Amino acid sequence: MLSHEKECEDCWMMKLEDSTLRLKFKNAVFNVLENILASGYVLFSRIKAESKASELKFQELIDQVKAYTRQKQLLPHMKKRLLAYYHYRFKNTYFRSKRILAELTEPLREEIALQSSRRLIENVAIFKNLPKNVLQSIVKNLKFELYLPNEVIIKAGTQGDCMFFLSSGTVAVLTPTGKEMCHLNDGAHFGEIALLVADQRRVASVIAIDVCEVYRLDRKDFRQCIDVNSELFAEIELIATERVEKTVRVEEQHKRFLMRPSRVPNLRSRPTKTRV
Repeated sequence: MLSHEKECEDCWMMKLEDSTLRLKFKNAVFNVLENILASGYVLFSRIKAESKASELKFQELIDQVKAYTRQKQLLPHMKKRLLAYYHYRFKNTYFRSKRILAELTEPLREEIALQSSRRLIENVAIFKNLPKNVLQSIVKNLKFELYLPNEVIIKAGTQGDCMFFLSSGTVAVLTPTGKEMCHLNDGAHFGEIALLVADQRRVASVIAIDVCEVYRLDRKDFRQCIDVNSELFAEIELIATERVEKTVRVEEQHKRFLMRPSRVPNLRSRPTKTRV
């Protein structure tokens, strides 16, 4: 106890000549701490209230979707898929991202786009060595899409005008006749040939195996971001050429397999036995 008193005697506050001044200083420190704590509580309360409001908005959205399914008399499995989409898409919260981003400056919007797409950027190999300004330009033009299991992302034979980057999930790649070629996972990309050639028809179908989060890049946006003589353009062109050639080979093999004569034995009519 005595040691504490001695330490207090050596404290710079005790050297203040007027005891009233020391008291005022202590009160000022107390008030500052009180304001900091009060501000923290107010901020926490505001965040909690905003989170609650976001959850309520999401519930209102779900109620509207349910009312829509009843009004349209949708079948139970369709209603289930529709509700699943909104749950996966918004994850129990709802906000208007376009309205929020519209109030921000362009540099801040670009930084947010990079941060929100960082997992995608880290996983996609062709993004690894891109200059930051090119990467920002591409990421800014990506459009988020969500696909449920068994939904078709790309259909063979249709005209393509975009490519996709798979942020999370697994997709199956099939030839036009339905031969499965491979599965693609997080960080993969597909449909790149549509960026190189206008009105090019898709050479393969891509179907979601589980819930897939993808980002779409349209041809017009890609051409604005990338010079046709750039290394990235050449790399995508090489990947697209290799994939098209592989798809054509697998498709031809599958067609020959389908055209093989049937192995079902030729059943000839047996002579009937005559009863005596």
